[in-house]
Amino acid sequence: MSLKTLSPTTTFADPKLKDICNQNLRKQLNNLLNQLPEDELQQALQNSFNTLVAQILSDKLSHTQLVDLFADAYENLLTSYDKAELTESEKTTSYINATGLVMSVENAVHTFQDIYRVQAFLRGIHQALAEKKESQVVHIVYPACGPCAPLLLPLISYYASKNIDRQRLKITLIDIQPGAVKVLNKLIADLDLVDYIHEVICCDVMDFQPNYKIDVLVMEALQHGFTREGHLAFAQHLVSFLADDAIMLPEKITVTASLNIGQREYVDQWANQERSHSNLVDQDIQNERSVLGEIFSLSLDKLRKLTIIPLGDGMELVECNQVQIPKGIENINKTSLLLSVTATTFGEEHILEYDSGITHPLCDMSVCIDFVPKAAEPDDLLVKSGDRLKFYYKLSGAPGFLPTIA
Repeated sequence: MSLKTLSPTTTFADPKLKDICNQNLRKQLNNLLNQLPEDELQQALQNSFNTLVAQILSDKLSHTQLVDLFADAYENLLTSYDKAELTESEKTTSYINATGLVMSVENAVHTFQDIYRVQAFLRGIHQALAEKKESQVVHIVYPACGPCAPLLLPLISYYASKNIDRQRLKITLIDIQPGAVKVLNKLIADLDLVDYIHEVICCDVMDFQPNYKIDVLVMEALQHGFTREGHLAFAQHLVSFLADDAIMLPEKITVTASLNIGQREYVDQWANQERSHSNLVDQDIQNERSVLGEIFSLSLDKLRKLTIIPLGDGMELVECNQVQIPKGIENINKTSLLLSVTATTFGEEHILEYDSGITHPLCDMSVCIDFVPKAAEPDDLLVKSGDRLKFYYKLSGAPGFLPTIA
């Protein structure tokens, strides 16, 4: 098998959570037959969210405990989603715009299954808001939040159950998909969160221009490590609207380049595992990697100092770091370039490699080290051991990192 056709077999979703969709269909049928009262469905949703968040904030949970809590919350979330009664077009439409992929609403709903990502954000946002306890009003903006705003709304539901900060937090939710906004409004009503919501806006994030300063920016449009979605473009646009003491979550995102054999990294490593996670990596296979170094990191300080290179026709490049291809590595011509992401949401809350769909190492097959491919592609970059690679990031409808020979 050629590396060009190798497909990763990793999955960030626990099999139990994947089965929830079928369970939800059965529940829909049962609800249809038995016509459960709306207030009972809303109470079940609130209870499941509040139990989930209470446990996440207070305990270090085992994987099984976490899956059980998320399964209950996810099942109730899908009930609220179904009751929004989206059209087929509202559910399934996805497209590429000027900043990258706009995910379909039905796919975005299922990001709630990415449990370690959601956990890290909920814990991180809770700690970040504690840093703002002296502020009379805290404006929270969550762009490209999708139909469920999963990184924030469960926490706010928990706050509502305790009557915490009901008048102090002013939340703005933004999504470009009309179907997502319809679901958001239904979910806000079901969770009884209207008092916390400043506005729900259907627009492109790049068109959002608030007349207030943003105190807390919650954003995750990374999908597989800064590829496909417009996270960096959104951050660059919104930075001018941030308060001087604003907090951006994630606080830091780091992208690291390594070399490894794709078969070993993506297939052999997970052959005996049901799922992928940083706690389950094969240390021997990890030790086979040749780590080249950090190619990019994003924090609020670095966001304000980006070097942008305009190329015309709306295309811009962000200047990133250089790394060197080492010499003397056996079979280096068999290795591939891996770009790995880790994120710190806030404080000590981290999302590590393989914890989430956003941090799985991405294989860049365009970089050919010490070999000439038999079936060349237009974007192949032929490099030799000892060469230095200079990276740029494309701010475009096809965002991602562009390696070049320095």
